[in-house]
Amino acid sequence: RTAPATGGGRCGRRACGSGMGVDKAAAAAGGAEKRLAGEEVEDGSGYGSGPKYWNKRYKKDPNPFEWLKGFSECKELIRQAAKGRLDCDILHVGCGNSPLPEAMYDAGYHRLVNIDTSSVCIEQMAERNRATRPEMQWSVMDATALTLEDCSFDVVLDKSVIDTFACGDHAPRVIATYLKEVQRVLRPGGVFLCISYGAPSARLEYFRSRHLEFDSRHEPLPPAEKCGSTHYAYVLTKPLAPRGAAAEFPKVLQEMSYLG
Repeated sequence: RTAPATGGGRCGRRACGSGMGVDKAAAAAGGAEKRLAGEEVEDGSGYGSGPKYWNKRYKKDPNPFEWLKGFSECKELIRQAAKGRLDCDILHVGCGNSPLPEAMYDAGYHRLVNIDTSSVCIEQMAERNRATRPEMQWSVMDATALTLEDCSFDVVLDKSVIDTFACGDHAPRVIATYLKEVQRVLRPGGVFLCISYGAPSARLEYFRSRHLEFDSRHEPLPPAEKCGSTHYAYVLTKPLAPRGAAAEFPKVLQEMSYLG
């Protein structure tokens, strides 16, 4: 499940990563860019062409798969993002079949909503956890067009979803839309915890777009093994009082349209 290393740049990928992660990048980014362009997203079966590809893949290989970091490595970051509260509302974006939410639930985080664009993945994970983790929620949803109410979550958790979009075409536009949605569903004072393989030089520009109001910090996450890569934790906090930046989104998107 490894793929050849690629160069840095906006994608920020500098070392080998999981084949699952690389495939997911192409699939999600392709659908999002079409949506931004106003096109119908085809549910095709080819590589990176949308949910049908992923549904087929999850049917073939339903075994849980983790990439980047697991709960043991993210536990303290999650505790800090939740401000020590086990009863906070958490949105886990692009959950895939990661064991992370199961470990979080077992640690006491029961108000956890997991979303992914693959209906097969969501059905598998919902069934897998139905009896043992009944309060956990699973929904088929697009991260760039969340069907969730404003200010409804205390924490939004992203583990390599932004990497997915950064490796696709029209990355600035797709990511700007995604982060606009993250900001919208977070409550004032809420935290967006983003675990990424992208270094600050390849990620901070996205978080500093003028339609966003996050106060941010970041820290490196050293590899568990000598041959591993350093990952990064980006902790972005929504201000208690809005500053009006969200109104700039249409202008930001229009300006980005000239990038292609």
